[in-house]
Amino acid sequence: MRASVFATIVIGLALVNSFTTVPIAQAQSVADSPTIGQIQSNPGAFLNRVVTISGTTGVYVDDNEFLLDDGTGQIVVDPGPWWFRQITLTPGAPVVVTGKIDRMRRGGVDLDACRIETPDTTIQIRDCSFDGPPPWAGGPNRRGR
Repeated sequence: MRASVFATIVIGLALVNSFTTVPIAQAQSVADSPTIGQIQSNPGAFLNRVVTISGTTGVYVDDNEFLLDDGTGQIVVDPGPWWFRQITLTPGAPVVVTGKIDRMRRGGVDLDACRIETPDTTIQIRDCSFDGPPPWAGGPNRRGR
């Protein structure tokens, strides 16, 4: 009887260990969650990478672009043109933004958002694979809108 109890415990511990081990895919995704400070200190290393950043919203710097602050720095979040989808967030609100690091026309880098998550809602702007043109390509008067 004791041998079967011991075997059951060993099998149980092996199962628990297999569930608590971080799979390689998850371990690699940690690199996809840099801080804004890391991005700002070496922007070239992050260009065209899809990243997820948690922080709080700041002021709007353009019609639809706002600052995201994660405590290590601030970055401009670009969710696309206002006429495609107006984004209205309260300054200081907690958000998680997924997007691609991109060069801004006015210098520096920004975060081209594909998804913005708040405690209340998820705003899906585009496919986060960033394949093909953005959904607002063709302008505000395009057909099929």
